[in-house]
Order: sequence, then C-alpha cells, then structure tokens
Amino acid sequence: MGSLDMSSANDVHQVVIIGASYGGIPAAHGLLKDVFPALSAARKQKYKVVLIAPSDHFYWKIGAPRMIVNPAALPLEKLLLPIADGFKQYPRDQYEFIYAYATSIDPDKKTVSTSTNESVHYDSLVIASGTTFATPAWSTSNGLDALRADLAELHEKLPAAESILVGGGGAVGTETTGELGETFGGKKELTLLSGSTQLLPRLSNKKVGKDAEARLTKLGVKVIHGVRVTSYSKTAENKTAVKLSDGTEKIVDVYIDATGDRPNSKFVPEAWLDPRGFVKTDGRTLRLDVPDVQNVYCIGSVGSYSTGTVMDTKLAMKALLESIRLDLIGKQNGTRKVFYKKFQSDVQLVPIGSKQGVGVAFGWKMPSFAVVMAKSKDYMVSNAPKLVDGTE
Repeated sequence: MGSLDMSSANDVHQVVIIGASYGGIPAAHGLLKDVFPALSAARKQKYKVVLIAPSDHFYWKIGAPRMIVNPAALPLEKLLLPIADGFKQYPRDQYEFIYAYATSIDPDKKTVSTSTNESVHYDSLVIASGTTFATPAWSTSNGLDALRADLAELHEKLPAAESILVGGGGAVGTETTGELGETFGGKKELTLLSGSTQLLPRLSNKKVGKDAEARLTKLGVKVIHGVRVTSYSKTAENKTAVKLSDGTEKIVDVYIDATGDRPNSKFVPEAWLDPRGFVKTDGRTLRLDVPDVQNVYCIGSVGSYSTGTVMDTKLAMKALLESIRLDLIGKQNGTRKVFYKKFQSDVQLVPIGSKQGVGVAFGWKMPSFAVVMAKSKDYMVSNAPKLVDGTE
C-alpha cells in the first residue's frame, strides 16, 4: 500500500503533493531545498515529499502551439522532460514519485487513493492537479500516452490538410492560429472561431485582441466572432464534422480544440470544491478555505483563487511554502510576512508566430518587439529544465 503508513511509523512527516506541473514540481523543490532543511536543523522531526502524477515527465505546455504546428522548430523533446532527473539531488528517504492518478481523498483517514491501488497517508497535502482540456495535446492530465497519440495524429494530418479550424479565441487559440498562419498562411484555409465578440476577451485592454486579429488576418487567417463549436466528430473520410452554435455544420480536415480548460478535481471531496469545481482556497495563504480542515493547501489553476496563468502559480509559491512552514512548527496563526497578492491588472504575452506578438503588462499594451524578445522566439523553453531541477 502507500509508503506513508511506513513513514509515519518512523516519525516522518510526509507531505503529499498531487500534480507534477507548474505548481507541484516547484512546491516539492521548495520544501526539499528550503523548508525541510531549515526545520530539520532546529527540530528532530524528519520530513518527506511524495509526488503523485499521471505522467513521469514535465510538459512545458507554454510551447505547445509551436510544437503542434511546427515540430521542426520546437520539437516535443524540448518540452517534455523526465521529472526524475530534477530530483536526483535529494536523498531517497526524502522524496518519492508515484506514477498514477489520484482517484480520491479521505480526509478522516488522511489518505490519497491512486489508480495503482495505493492508499498513501498524508500529514500535509498539497493539491496542485491543475486543469484538464477537451483534447490531450494541451496537458499531461490525461496521461503521457494520450498526449503523444494526440500529437502524433496532428503532426501527421496538418501538413496535408487543406482546411484547418481552431476553436477558441483565448491565448492558446490565438497563439496556435498564429503559428498556423506563419507556417501555412496562403496555402491552406485557416479559420479561427473566437466564440466571443473578439479575441482575448478576458483582457480589460480590448486593443490587444483587436491587434491580434489584425495580425492574424494579414497571415491569411479568417477570424469569426459570435459563433462557437457545440460538438464535433470524425467522418468516414477521416475529416472532422464541426457543429456550430448558429445551427450550421462545417467539415474540415483538422479541427483543433482550444476552447479552454476545466479543473482537474474529480478526486477532491465535494465539500472542498466551489460550485464551479475549483478547490476552495484562501487566496492570501494558499490554505484550503474549508472550516476545521488543517494542513491542506492548493496552488495553481485548480484553485478557486487562481487566474489560471503560469505566472499566477509562480508568484503564489512563496506564500504556499510559508504557510506549510508555519503549520509545521505549530504557528498557524503566528505573525507572517509573506502573503500572496495577485495582480489586479492584466499581464499576458501572446505570440503571433515567431516574429511578432501582442501583449499587455499591468494594463498597458506592449509593443510587438517586446513580446518577440520575451516569448515569441521560443516560448521561453529554456526555462523548462530550470523548473524541473528547481533552479528557475
């Protein structure tokens, strides 16, 4: 069964982290590098991290739009990195990885059940399971095999496709269509359905979405607003039949679903979830915001506090680690200096291919060259190994 039953008998405080992406991996490193050593030096208590995830590789999904459309420019191998390599630096009795899905949490027994039939005891629990998408290409939440299979199909079909439709006018849909425009513009029929009144509708500065549309149009993309995809299915000819909200149907060679994500929280107790399915989280401390539940935390896009961005997850990490540290030394209500305060203004960079982009920083529209320097060149892929080994 779970390793924690044995660890608890040996007086080891075990922190179980569910999820191994932008939240789970940095949380594990923060505990192992900073929190645990400082506490172990002052206390006789031993500590251990158990990381549970359905993929033993970290996926730099930020770069997925280019890797999907132009794998020669950004191959999957640069985005998909073995998690084990980043944790070789720690003693084996302080870290364990369980390659499985979390299937349920028992708050009374303090256990996490997994798809491999393990029951893992926790003394502290961090939920960092992120979100899942309609198509496996955007994350590893459906497992590594599903990701690879979806990408293989796209890489086979895109070069020969005559018509390509992208659903979703948020950042991912806009970026993916930008890559399509740069690679295939003028050679294929490229269409983007925003599903809203404009591109990047969540941004307060509406000029950014209008700029993105103008740039896509110049690349040969047809942008359509006010219509969204209601369903889609494969045809006998291996095309995709896409039903639209206006009652029409469109047959395309390739449909790429970029319509957004939903919380990966099916295994979480219902009492811990808000009506939308996100984990109830104190946005300042990252503790679970549920009465009478202690030593449970949440970070990343599965949390009710989160804006869903990678930056949001990164900036909240210090507050999470501070909460865990204070709780471990019994000072839950003690004085603390580190709280998370998320940005009230928009910060987002959206490449439109490799040579241009749109963006906003603290409400101000960014020039294209600044987006190119920061993200469009390579989707910041050089940061992927740093995240895995804890040096980012």
